[in-house]
Amino acid sequence: MAKVSSLTIQKQTGTDNTHYATWTFDENQKNTTTTTGAVKKGSLVSIKSSATTYYNGVVIPSWVKQQNWYVFEVNGSRAVINKNQSGTNSIMSPINVANLTVVGSSTSTTTTVNTLDHYEVKWTYDTGDGVWFEGSSSDVTVKQATYSAPENALRIKVTVKPVSKTYQVNGKDTSYWSGSSVSATYSIEVNPPEVPSVPTVEIDKYKLTATIENITDARSDQIQFQILSGTTVVNTGTVDVVTARASYSCSISAGGDYRVRARSVNLYGSTKNYSEWSNYTSSVATVPNPPSGITACRAASETSVYLEWAAVTTATSYDIEYTTEIRYFDGSSETTTISNIEYTHYEITGLESGDEYFFRVRATNDEGSSAWTSVKSCIIGEAPSAPTTWSSTTTAITGESLTLYWVHNSEDNSKMKYAELEMYIGANKETHTIQGVENDQEENRTYSYSVNTSTYPEGTVIKWRVRTAGITLEYGDWSIQRQIDIYAPPTLTLTMKDSSGAVISSLESFPFTISGLAGPNTQAPIGYHVVIVSNGTYETVDNIGNTKLVNQGDEVYSQYFDTNEPLEITLYPSDVDLENNVSYTITAVVSMNSGLTATNTLDFSVSWTDEEYEPDAEISVDNEILVSYIRPYCIDEDGYLIQGISLSVYRREYDGSFMEIATGLDNTQNTVVVDPHPSLDYARYRIVAITDSTGAVSYYDVPGYPLGETAVIIQWDEEWSNFDVVSEAEMVEQPWAGSFLRLPYNIDVSDSHDIDVSLVEYIGRKHPVSYYGTQLGVTSSWNMEIPKSDKDTLYALRRLAIWQGDVYVREPSGSGYWASVNVSFSQKHLELTIPITLDITRVEGGM
Repeated sequence: MAKVSSLTIQKQTGTDNTHYATWTFDENQKNTTTTTGAVKKGSLVSIKSSATTYYNGVVIPSWVKQQNWYVFEVNGSRAVINKNQSGTNSIMSPINVANLTVVGSSTSTTTTVNTLDHYEVKWTYDTGDGVWFEGSSSDVTVKQATYSAPENALRIKVTVKPVSKTYQVNGKDTSYWSGSSVSATYSIEVNPPEVPSVPTVEIDKYKLTATIENITDARSDQIQFQILSGTTVVNTGTVDVVTARASYSCSISAGGDYRVRARSVNLYGSTKNYSEWSNYTSSVATVPNPPSGITACRAASETSVYLEWAAVTTATSYDIEYTTEIRYFDGSSETTTISNIEYTHYEITGLESGDEYFFRVRATNDEGSSAWTSVKSCIIGEAPSAPTTWSSTTTAITGESLTLYWVHNSEDNSKMKYAELEMYIGANKETHTIQGVENDQEENRTYSYSVNTSTYPEGTVIKWRVRTAGITLEYGDWSIQRQIDIYAPPTLTLTMKDSSGAVISSLESFPFTISGLAGPNTQAPIGYHVVIVSNGTYETVDNIGNTKLVNQGDEVYSQYFDTNEPLEITLYPSDVDLENNVSYTITAVVSMNSGLTATNTLDFSVSWTDEEYEPDAEISVDNEILVSYIRPYCIDEDGYLIQGISLSVYRREYDGSFMEIATGLDNTQNTVVVDPHPSLDYARYRIVAITDSTGAVSYYDVPGYPLGETAVIIQWDEEWSNFDVVSEAEMVEQPWAGSFLRLPYNIDVSDSHDIDVSLVEYIGRKHPVSYYGTQLGVTSSWNMEIPKSDKDTLYALRRLAIWQGDVYVREPSGSGYWASVNVSFSQKHLELTIPITLDITRVEGGM
């Protein structure tokens, strides 16, 4: 049975009660005719690409599938192919008939016929009586139809049936197919309501009320109001329609200019259908905002005050209220109000000189007045207090510019009219009168006076003070007297010397000395800051052997020396790392007791013979206490220990870092270094050799020495020392002592890493932003069971439980670190084992 699909009803835009129905239907009928030749003896066939094996399951070679073959015989589904089309091959192979295609015999044709004649469309409507009344009917050839229902209709229904064309069969009209009806229903109550009229708006102080009267549309169940200030939506509210009326009130801010629009809401079940928005109302203003404050309040004369305040955009005028007592505001008749001021400044005259007056301002417009500003006060005709003074420097160099500064501290907020500057230059007194700026509007203006110091000899002392006068022209108190010392510019002479005391500019070996002499004698140094900067870019190795890059301009040395003596510092390879064939610049800054500084620079180059050595080490392990002994050495080609070399031993940790075991070892002493904490899998060390004369670094990574320890080791309360193997005396004390706990039992380990990170959320970002610190917070929980008979281990655990200090923990995988350990265990009388829990928190520690 043929039928339409996707049948829907919708309201036609721009009409009151016209609806339309649409649907889909495939009106075409497709007929396909395919003819394929049968495989028989003598047919020329090709093998289908999907075929993979012969009839007996043998794989068909690819060259066979690429050619055409003649059929030798056919028996049911089994065919035998023999010769190829060119006659060059004869294979006599069986193959399934379904895998063969007769060459040139397959044809296929498709025809399309439009078999639809028309659609029968029938409209009915329901008025709420439970009866569907006939509306209209029509035959259409398009996939749409319209209908205008009567005003009392609540629902409408459309029924569509496709009708096919006919063709002649034995002289009779016969349909191609039979059509069936499909219906769709639509509730008119769902239609959007009518657009409401423009609201009326009233504003009372800080309350806005929007109202719509005489709402006649039955579908307008609610009215939604939208309040805008300029182009910004500040409030939206929805109210029910009651007695054909809707009213909405909300709070608003002062100083705004508001417009309102509305739209109707049709409630149908749980859905809401909205009308279009109405037009906007005209702009309605509120009372203005108060001015942000009085920006100027100062005496303009002995009987007047000048006021200035910030403008308010919606104000048409301003009011000023003033009084002689602040308590008179808001509750007394002892205040005076000046109204209808058009500008943002005003001068009040006729006041009493010597009195303090208090002022406040408010803005007004046609809607009313704003709140008052905060109160500002002013004393009229009062002499200023002592000015605030300072200078560009308290220690000046002869010829250097010197500027004296002061600020007029008015008691009546009037501007400075005059300033009197008194200066004592040595024993000579000078007095200067400086006039204020006419019509000055700047608050807290800074005044200045320049002094030429080029004619003053070293050791001159300048003492100065200032007093100012305001609107009354009466000078106030003097400022504090300040002093400025005049000095000659300091100097600094730098030299560089070798170990014999000769002045050099090319360094051939360590140590070397940097000398600095500061002057003049009338000033004394209080400290020196010395910096050595590289003038080239190069790669070098640090004292551990790690490669590092030094860029041009990088500081390779920086140190401050707190001394009042001439500079004299001697540098060794341990102090600064220098590279051969690279030049450097020494910069020294001396600070003098006068407060002045002097700077000087000195360039030098490095020119020495780089010697690289191949250090080595002998390693042994005490398997009882699991400590290792390392004897580092560096020998020449003849097997003799090389003099002038310092050796260092570093343990390579499980995370790739290096831990210092011993440094500064004399290569000729045959010193044995004790490492109390070698890794339990392999003991790995780096031996570093540093040439004493040049600081050149050579290193060697000793192959890992296997320990193969399977237990967990915990050590605490440790003492250890290095020893000299040259001495033949027997050691009274062992080189290592301390508490030692071995746990050879199966241990369950649970590690946790708490990374120091803060995830901060920002408005406008989809995801939080991460800020990482350096705290890792490594914790671990070790659980095991020990036999109740292992008294020694139980005793050591009890000692560990009350140990108030850090311990060193190692486990067989090679990790080891200092940690804080909490021990907990419980004994049950029938159990043969004791469960032990060690809660471990890694801490910063030493070796």
